Amino acid sequence: MHNAEKIKNRTYLIFVDHRFDKLAESEIKQILPKSKLIPYKVRNNKNMDTIFFKLSVKDISNDISEKIENSNLSFVDFILPIDIILDEEKIDYKIIESSIMRIIKKNQLFKLEVKKVDRLLSESAKSIEVNLGNDLEYLGYNIDLIKPTVIIYLIILKKFIMIGHVNVNMQNNYTLDIFRESNKEGIRRLNRAEFKIKEAVQFFGLNLSKYKLGLDIGAAPGGWTNYLSQQGLRMVAVDKTRLDYKKICNNKRILVLTDDEDLDKTKEIIKEKNSGLEVAIKHISKKLQYNEYDIIHIKTSIDINNKTKIFKNFEKFDLLTIDTNTSPLESTAIVNSLTELLNKNASLIMTTKLVTKDFNKHINTIKKELYKNFKNIKIKKLPHNRREFTVYGTYNGNNK
Repeated sequence: MHNAEKIKNRTYLIFVDHRFDKLAESEIKQILPKSKLIPYKVRNNKNMDTIFFKLSVKDISNDISEKIENSNLSFVDFILPIDIILDEEKIDYKIIESSIMRIIKKNQLFKLEVKKVDRLLSESAKSIEVNLGNDLEYLGYNIDLIKPTVIIYLIILKKFIMIGHVNVNMQNNYTLDIFRESNKEGIRRLNRAEFKIKEAVQFFGLNLSKYKLGLDIGAAPGGWTNYLSQQGLRMVAVDKTRLDYKKICNNKRILVLTDDEDLDKTKEIIKEKNSGLEVAIKHISKKLQYNEYDIIHIKTSIDINNKTKIFKNFEKFDLLTIDTNTSPLESTAIVNSLTELLNKNASLIMTTKLVTKDFNKHINTIKKELYKNFKNIKIKKLPHNRREFTVYGTYNGNNK
């Protein structure tokens, strides 16, 4: 094939947020100590740098591939096995299509993703993607944009075109969102929050059908509460700010609890902005039948000293989530102060902000503080995390 190199050694492109490049490199070296990592920095927008690591492994056995793909690396966004590298200055559809046909079979359902990186082309990545897809479909290949079994990736990187594929059942929790324009523009914050909690649930392997009652700290605008409620949990959301009640009121019974100072104002604003919605608004001190509601919004700041009074009428929580704009030390302090509200073996999902560049210090602080009350602690920089990473743990019941 003209200017095409079939990969002899096993080669991967590893996508890493530049802030975590040293941590990512270290954990890759731990599972593959003899591997060769070549960094390739890509500035894809003003807010984020992404680093490619080109990883070459002499051993091309399936054991090596599975070790990488199933290792649940904390600071790697995406791992793409490379099948073919084309050394092409121009986009030659025939050569690219012939290369793809070497990777997939006609009876496979596939989806195509094209990403341009550091390459100036008059044709957009989306246009190339559509044209290639149309040609392959004409040649008898089966495209399925909804439920593909294989995803083919074309990374157009300077003068090279790297072609790789991923079986959906092997990496179904990972996406190349960092190069997808639709994920940079026009997405409401509520939706991005839902992506974050969904990714956390998938990555950490939570079976939400086993959870009954969840506590969401720093809940506004309601993305985490909304997602977990849709999965069948009754949710108690705590935030001084209003939630997006229109979004979360889909067949859900909502109660807002607030104090004297804010009660009348809250009633007026919710009535004005959520016309036609049935949102109950009560004083925070009232004794109510909370089981009548699917979502209870406690519209106040979480006061560690008064938490028992606020939550005394609730059952113990099976899940604690926290997404607050606080430092790692402050976030873990809030979590540890709430453990008496949790059932034994309750799960924790927490995002923690990167307030300095000393990421190792943040990680060590989190682990040291959380291990006082939690076990099975795991850390992951998820695809929709920005200047933060996500922490999981299981409450060990020490405060019972």
